[in-house]
Amino acid sequence: MAEMTSTLRRALISATFARRDIDENFGPASELDSEERSWRRDTLRTTFLDYRDTRVMGVGADWRQALQDAAGTGRIDLAEYDGNLEAARDTLLHGAIWEFQTTAHGIAILDTCAA
Repeated sequence: MAEMTSTLRRALISATFARRDIDENFGPASELDSEERSWRRDTLRTTFLDYRDTRVMGVGADWRQALQDAAGTGRIDLAEYDGNLEAARDTLLHGAIWEFQTTAHGIAILDTCAA
């Protein structure tokens, strides 16, 4: 099986987070009337785009790949850490701005301030 691209991984992870948020806010679609389902669908799309474009800083099969993805998209400058991924991870974890979250599709680095 071919390795998953970061674009696909970002979409799958963003969809997972968006669905979780929408399920918490709206409940199951089967319990909603047509107008509420329409609102739910619109909100799901908006939430997915927010995760994909803003909140998900990097993705990967592991935290190292997620950091490299974040650097590749210009969301983090690894030069600040002399390319030391462990130092970058430790600093980011202690900064209380980003979280590393494990999903069924890999690791995501989330910007918690963008929420």
